[in-house]
Amino acid sequence: MNAQPDADVVVVGGGPAGLAAAVGVALMGRTAIVVDSGGDRGPGGRAVMMHSGTLRVLSTMGCADAIVAEAATIDSMETRTPRHVLTTARFTALPGPYPFAVTLLQARTEAILRARAQELGVRLVTDRAMGVVQDHRGSAALLEGGASLGGRYLVGADGMHGTVRRAAGISYPDTGASSGDAENLTLADVVAPGYELRDRAIILTGPGGMLALVPLPQGRLRVVANLPEGHTAPTADAIQSLIDTRWSPRRSDRPQISVDEVVASTHLRIRHHLADRFRADRVLLAGDAGHVHSTAGGQGMNLGIRDGWYLARAIAGALDAEEAAQPDKADALLDSYASNRRAVAARVIDVTNRISRIMFPPAPFRPLVYLGVRLAERFGAGERQALALSGLLDTGPDMLRGSSQHLPAEPSGQRGLA
Repeated sequence: MNAQPDADVVVVGGGPAGLAAAVGVALMGRTAIVVDSGGDRGPGGRAVMMHSGTLRVLSTMGCADAIVAEAATIDSMETRTPRHVLTTARFTALPGPYPFAVTLLQARTEAILRARAQELGVRLVTDRAMGVVQDHRGSAALLEGGASLGGRYLVGADGMHGTVRRAAGISYPDTGASSGDAENLTLADVVAPGYELRDRAIILTGPGGMLALVPLPQGRLRVVANLPEGHTAPTADAIQSLIDTRWSPRRSDRPQISVDEVVASTHLRIRHHLADRFRADRVLLAGDAGHVHSTAGGQGMNLGIRDGWYLARAIAGALDAEEAAQPDKADALLDSYASNRRAVAARVIDVTNRISRIMFPPAPFRPLVYLGVRLAERFGAGERQALALSGLLDTGPDMLRGSSQHLPAEPSGQRGLA
């Protein structure tokens, strides 16, 4: 280890979680370096939805206004069968300045976070981390080119296949939450100018399979469907056929969807993992490096951004405590972050697994499952689901609450313009 660190915090991974951590560190008066290879993020780079609680965090970081201005606004998430609406999570009933969700391509969200990081003086380094070393003074990322970057703390936000977690000796067991047919998904962003339901995300489940319709900015529509692994890049005709089969446009309560063009598409397999711990001395995890799960409810990027923000606050507090010769307090803050984020991730995994079980019930029990969900809707299931998905209940570790006196005030929030 070098005698003098290159920064207070070195963040490995320039996705939403890593950038959120760097922005948070800089806002609290500390220095940060973000190391990112700059390569394709693969399936983990396909997230689009941000919920109310995440927007509140982003507002404190000074990023929410720019995101909301570009995004499409989603007022509700509707889960239905070909015949019935099962449950509706209405985000308009949520408290606070953001009673809605928004959709924006992850690349644009990252660009806004990256610009904010640079504005705050965060140094961005294009390189690949190949290893990690640490001692009682700090930790360092060993880079592909042979150099190293040292910080008093190191953040692993480099995804489920990243180097930091493995180098730190943190295990990443499978949660055993496989949902069978839900594992293989095709995502296609399409131009569908006649689509009318621009204020809601729809998840349709039935014997023919799952189909999700999520409005995007610029009048585009994201279509998600479970299809066999190895499915080739879909054409507009293939997506049209898929929608016609699963959406049943002949029904009078459903508008016709006409696909003009496929703008982008990918096929991904969902994984299910949860790190056994989020801290190894001076190395801490955030985002997919600590947890991956079902895409149901659009939770992955949201959880990662909140991880990054709360980790920044924990590290800033730990650095203050170390400088005040209070090592026990520093340890307590970091341990509080690690235990809280793992527990929150476990709860998110439980929520997404429950949604997946509704989307993919075993065929013999399908009518009973649908009936049970419709009955639960009469007793407020949709409102509970909206709150669970919103992230508003995720207020971070107890030790960090009330410690934001040096942070900017939250903007009032505004509705999307798309």
